[in-house]
Amino acid sequence: MPPVTEAPETPVKLSVCAKSLVSLAYILLLLAGIVGNALVIRVLRGIRDGRSVQASLSHHMCSLASCDILQLAVGIPTELYGSIWSPFPWPLGAVGCCGFYYLWEVLCYAAIFNVLSLSCERHRATCQPLSLHLRQSSSVRLRLCLLWLFSFLGGLPMLFSIGLENISTSAVEEKHLQVWVCTPLSPWTGLFTASVWASFLTYLAVLLVVGITYWKMRSALRGNRSHSLEITRPDGSRQQLGRFSSGHTAVRRQNAKLLGCIVVVLAVCWLPFQARRLMTVLRHKDQWTETYYRSYIILQPITNFFFYLSAGLTPLLYNLTSRNFRRAFLHSIMPCTRGTEPDCGSWEAQPRDQGVRLSELGQEISSI
Repeated sequence: MPPVTEAPETPVKLSVCAKSLVSLAYILLLLAGIVGNALVIRVLRGIRDGRSVQASLSHHMCSLASCDILQLAVGIPTELYGSIWSPFPWPLGAVGCCGFYYLWEVLCYAAIFNVLSLSCERHRATCQPLSLHLRQSSSVRLRLCLLWLFSFLGGLPMLFSIGLENISTSAVEEKHLQVWVCTPLSPWTGLFTASVWASFLTYLAVLLVVGITYWKMRSALRGNRSHSLEITRPDGSRQQLGRFSSGHTAVRRQNAKLLGCIVVVLAVCWLPFQARRLMTVLRHKDQWTETYYRSYIILQPITNFFFYLSAGLTPLLYNLTSRNFRRAFLHSIMPCTRGTEPDCGSWEAQPRDQGVRLSELGQEISSI
């Protein structure tokens, strides 16, 4: 909710038609996003590959998919009920107010940190593929746990700076009623402002790093047209390991393509959302005009839709950038009506003429 001290002279709210359209779009996005990300997790959990490179990629993708599911499952129902249909008074109480915006902030940080970590992982897979085989799966899990820990710590300011405040309205005062809204608390305005700016600067920093990582991957692919791999020996000298197969070259290109799509989605879907958040701190709540307030209310469902869209697009990006992952994804949603047991979702090793080998499926998932 925007920071307000008193209600406008005329009601500021969406029409019933606009609310219905927003609700329909949100519900469709909620269903598609949750189902898509759940299928991504199902595909990854179906793989039993002992190689560290596969485990590392699976951990990162599962973490990002889980974050996307939480963003959709927590954000959309609460926003539809508490911000679209019943904004005044806030229907979820003081705990629901600060708790919702705390989780919202945590998931925002977790999403951009997961994108950053996944981008770095794909950069290593493209430019330093041998380094991934030397890493332990436990170190990857530890890094992801730290990532989520920092996200929970980053959202702490919202626990103190967001709460219920009573807004003054002449019509309400005549009836001796109180209208409580979920808004930034006046005593904690400075903390709220610092939190919003910190989130925005973190977003810009991650977007810049991911963009630079994508550029470096593209430069490495353009500068290595011989399809060979250069490594550093223990004595510091450089050695060529010979030509890669066309399959490995395609994998590296798909890594760059995936990262490029992530950059576009992060910029297009998050920038309007971050810009609207800045509206809450660029003017003090006492300086909000009715026009400024109306603009905020109109922009809220539009910018938030793009924010939620970024969470729903992740499975689509995996399928668009990798033909092999698309095959594994389609295997996971096919009805288990025929074939052997592995065709019904189990990815255990088996003879080539009976299904997909474990090593083949591991190579498929690494190609994203």
